[in-house]
Amino acid sequence: METHELQQLLSEMSLQEKIGQMVQLTGAYFDKEAVLTGVVGEQLPPEWIIQYAGSVLGVIGKDKIYDIQSRYMEQHPHHIPLLFMADVIHGCRTIYPIPLGQACSFHPELVSEAASIAASEASSEGLRATFSPMIDVSRDPRWGRMMESFGEDPYVNGIMGKAMVDGYQQKADTGIAACLKHFAGYGAVNAGREYNDVEISQRTFLEQYVKPFRMALKAKPAMVMTAFNAIDRKPISGNKELLKGLLRDKEGFEGTVISDWGSIGQLEEQGVAADMEEAAIQASEAGVDIDMMSPAYMLCLEKLVESGKIPEAFVDESAFRVLMMKNQLGLFENPFAGLGKSGKLTLHNREKAYQLAGESCVLLKNDKILPLSMKKKVIWAGPYTASRELLSRWSIFGEHEAVETIEDVLQRKQIEAECITGCYILSDAECKVWQVEQELSGKPRDEQWLETITHEDTVVCVLGEHESQSGEAASRAFLTLPEEQQVLFEKIAERTSNIVTVVIAGRPLDLRRISEKSKAVIMAWRPGTMGAEAIIDIVYGRINPSGKLSVSIPWCVGQVPISYWDVKTGHILTEDNSENRFTSRYMDIPNTPLCPFGYGLSYTEFDISDIDVQIGQDKKVHVYCNVCNTGNVAGAEVVQCYYETLYASVVRPKKELIRFRKVFLEPGEKKDVDFFIDQEEFSYYGKNMETVSSGMKLRISIGNSSDHLVSENIMIVGG
Repeated sequence: METHELQQLLSEMSLQEKIGQMVQLTGAYFDKEAVLTGVVGEQLPPEWIIQYAGSVLGVIGKDKIYDIQSRYMEQHPHHIPLLFMADVIHGCRTIYPIPLGQACSFHPELVSEAASIAASEASSEGLRATFSPMIDVSRDPRWGRMMESFGEDPYVNGIMGKAMVDGYQQKADTGIAACLKHFAGYGAVNAGREYNDVEISQRTFLEQYVKPFRMALKAKPAMVMTAFNAIDRKPISGNKELLKGLLRDKEGFEGTVISDWGSIGQLEEQGVAADMEEAAIQASEAGVDIDMMSPAYMLCLEKLVESGKIPEAFVDESAFRVLMMKNQLGLFENPFAGLGKSGKLTLHNREKAYQLAGESCVLLKNDKILPLSMKKKVIWAGPYTASRELLSRWSIFGEHEAVETIEDVLQRKQIEAECITGCYILSDAECKVWQVEQELSGKPRDEQWLETITHEDTVVCVLGEHESQSGEAASRAFLTLPEEQQVLFEKIAERTSNIVTVVIAGRPLDLRRISEKSKAVIMAWRPGTMGAEAIIDIVYGRINPSGKLSVSIPWCVGQVPISYWDVKTGHILTEDNSENRFTSRYMDIPNTPLCPFGYGLSYTEFDISDIDVQIGQDKKVHVYCNVCNTGNVAGAEVVQCYYETLYASVVRPKKELIRFRKVFLEPGEKKDVDFFIDQEEFSYYGKNMETVSSGMKLRISIGNSSDHLVSENIMIVGG
């Protein structure tokens, strides 16, 4: 439909019809089996809202959606189609590793391909919009939603966010509308507690938390979602300065702004709106186009317009943006576009899930034990050997029955191994805390089997969080393994030192004891549908691990929030003054994390050499290096380029990631890596919040992790 035709349609719509486009209802009002991802308010929507609602949340299934769409359009005065949205976070039916894990692949092309597959599966079953990607910079693993982010670095979040948007939206017939979330600063919730306040400076907010959005907006996502939190004590869903001033006017976003679940109504709870009417006024003035499941727009907007408290022009603008989004998805020409076009869990889709699971795993430690020989009998122990729980709480439509267990895969591959669960994932007491039912299907064997372990035996322990322990509303004060699993590990460690530990988790955990008593540690995150096979193939060497940490693993919870992206300070702790207590330090624990950002081991070795940095004739900073696989097996290295501003009018970070590239190499193979960086990318906010982009003295470094940089080059950037 042409733009002028949409404008004509808008002019013919009643006020109720236009308001309807601005309201998103849960599928429960259209389908009793719809998935709920939040609390439904006590007030029921007026009948006309259900009749005119613009979008539906949480319904899936081609037959179901065909039926709902047909009935809805038939009774709608202008036959406007519904837009079906859902949380397709890291896959639809085929589930990929959690985004935090995907970021560890440092392979944006593969991440984009996975998002494209997810879009095809989703659209095939009627979904045409997702609430993804989440690009909240996240440095506090106590926050359960860290699993949805791409980790602690603004640049990585921006690159991976853009890759996902491209993947979701690239195909006209099977693509889905992407949604950047949560704008902005949500990853900095105080103490890692869900829905909590955020206290960050304007400079930190713009340089770190807005930066990923600035980068990902270049992919032209259809939507941006508001965050639950406030910035400078001003809640985002009613924040005109941020939504209109920053997001639209400065960053140029032309798409649809949607609230998070009930966040407009939450303005009343936060005490900035006296009642729901005032909440609706603030949100509409701020430019929130769609109210997801709060009473504000559906109960108040009509009378506010009729009384003149809200100009009808606000409603027109928002309703038109929603219509434009539907038009860009081709829904006016074919409201059933994509239905049934793509198969789910196809061989191709599973192969990509396997590849991404393999590249997302990070080898944290390897004391000459991995890879294991298939000729040697190995004991696989822990509750995750028999569990299909390798997805996540956000894999809402994932098919658990399609997930193979570790034990299943070992048997299928005819690998000689004994599998012992040993304990449940959670104790009965922990199940009560996390509000889940105990899994009774795989009752652990008695402990007599422990006595059969000798000091010569090799044991692969597969341990980790329960699925319920990460995701939204899953904040944790402690980052240890569940109690019974800790006990199981210690008992195994008493019998043998030949331990390989695989960790299944949605966040970094406190792995000190695990690392101390294991010869190898693999961080597998929540690896998805093909996770079990990827883990086994890494352990036995069919896959050479190539993942690098997208988030620091803290030494203990007392360090968090922690990031390599620390700003410079006085009283610096160094190796030379380690006995001086008057330094910026903890007295009882190290300052450094257990494993830093960008870190990850391989079964081969790489050499980065021939590094050269210069400003080219194109005025860009050119960074060159050579990477060589000096080992005996094929592998992949992630070359990382960092910079440090040596002198500035404000305190600057010790280092910042500015480029990375994943390089795949056969044994003995060499490849050149070239980075081209616009000088403006080194700019920062000065002491008066002015943009400083000239006369910057920089140290530019190349390496394979944030704490292993093999070359330094100092230069002046910006005329």
